[in-house]
Amino acid sequence: MTHDIERIQALGALADQHVLPRHIPKPPAQLPAMPAPAPQAAPTEAISLVDTAGAAGDAWPELVPLPEDTSDTTPPAPFPFAALGPLLGAAAQAIAQDVQAPDAMAGGSVLAAASLAVQPLADVVLPHGKACPLSLYLVTSGSSGDRKSAVDDVACMEIARRKQEQSRQHHHAMQAYQQEQASHKKGDPEPQEPMMKSLTVGNATVEGVARLLRGQSSVGVFSAEGGEVLGGHSMKEVNRMGAMAFFLKGWSAETLDVMRGGTGYSSLLGRRIALHIMVQPLLLRALLSDPLADGQGFLARCLIAQPQTLAGTRFYNGHNPMESPAVLAYAHRMGQLLDTRPELWPTGDGYELKPKRLPLDPDARTLWVAFYNAVEAQQADGQELEQARAFASKAAEQAARIAAIIALFNNPQAVAVDVLAMDGAIGLVNFYLTEHVRLMGTGKQAQTDKRLRALWDWMQEQGAIVQQKDILQRCPNPIRKLKAQGIKPLLEQLGQRGYIRALGAGWEVRHVD
Repeated sequence: MTHDIERIQALGALADQHVLPRHIPKPPAQLPAMPAPAPQAAPTEAISLVDTAGAAGDAWPELVPLPEDTSDTTPPAPFPFAALGPLLGAAAQAIAQDVQAPDAMAGGSVLAAASLAVQPLADVVLPHGKACPLSLYLVTSGSSGDRKSAVDDVACMEIARRKQEQSRQHHHAMQAYQQEQASHKKGDPEPQEPMMKSLTVGNATVEGVARLLRGQSSVGVFSAEGGEVLGGHSMKEVNRMGAMAFFLKGWSAETLDVMRGGTGYSSLLGRRIALHIMVQPLLLRALLSDPLADGQGFLARCLIAQPQTLAGTRFYNGHNPMESPAVLAYAHRMGQLLDTRPELWPTGDGYELKPKRLPLDPDARTLWVAFYNAVEAQQADGQELEQARAFASKAAEQAARIAAIIALFNNPQAVAVDVLAMDGAIGLVNFYLTEHVRLMGTGKQAQTDKRLRALWDWMQEQGAIVQQKDILQRCPNPIRKLKAQGIKPLLEQLGQRGYIRALGAGWEVRHVD
């Protein structure tokens, strides 16, 4: 522990210097540097878009191609199984190996199932006193044949077992209710229809989830076919804003208010929602480009991964993942946690949770603060996470949630989050932060490259000469928002690459086949 304390103190010192500790994301490799541009005359104005006047008809310089969009081709980092801890990590790795499924798919399924198991039991307390639920939202992409359902079947086998029992109990309760209705006499108390209970739900509307939560404290929105969720009734254009708002409240454990004709008004306190949907790459791209999902903050709360397919390498191994010692140990602990009765508010509605508060121990606290500060430094203007602030700003809270999940899974009687759980959680958030930047294209270089291509595409549509006033007033809105000071470097890069050249008060556009 002395060694650990010294390492924590060193990390704290690194944070003070804005140096990233081991698990904090490093900027991705930059594209090869372009050839140095030819010297140009000094600008006459600090924010002038045109620095020099060219001569139409002069020979164009050699064309330096624009960088390609590599967001879909850059390989993902390996999923850090060890960061999940001895029980969760070993089980996830065994599932990935025995099912022969992508690593982040197995890791995400196990992490989501663990979140569902512990979210009714505790809240994690951040160093500044805020209590946060242990609910996680995960979105994992996989192609057809990547064995999404097979992974979920193993990761959620204890959940499925209890769902079957809930279904049987509801069936018998409905039979008794129907018999009571048949024998009901005038003046007798009206029989109450039993409420359906289910640990998880896949193809469900927001109203359906709220209806379930009237009779239970916690639910998981889990689906190996995420199109059921993203393409369902609640996510249709007319309902999307309300559905997103509902799930945002669920992530933060806020009061869930639902008002619908027929079902009436629901105000649900102390409920918890975990989410894991596995989607096709096409659906993931649609979600990532959805301005509502991005603008409302839904994507910023999701841990998103798109691992590489293993198709072509999955030769028969004869392994039964249900018999793996690591999976059996994981399932046993899942059963213990799912069978633990959560504490409820005595003055609540019978389902309002009163989770125990799980603080960070001193070493975990020091490590968390170092991580918080380092990620914050990377969100400054010009830094790697500038364009990923929405997600990055929640990275430290995500780490605390995951650390508490790991701590409780390792020891259901834990009274604090230990430093090893926090260290692992930071590794996991580092992985998902890297995936977010990769898939969203929000890294500094990726964002610049995207803007370069968008500006060039627009300029080609305007004709041979484009006036600088038109660029300021009519170019694509994401670029126009940069104003003259932000647009000028993009124009300079296009000029240096030989796509445009200054001509009077505008730019001559090169014809490129």
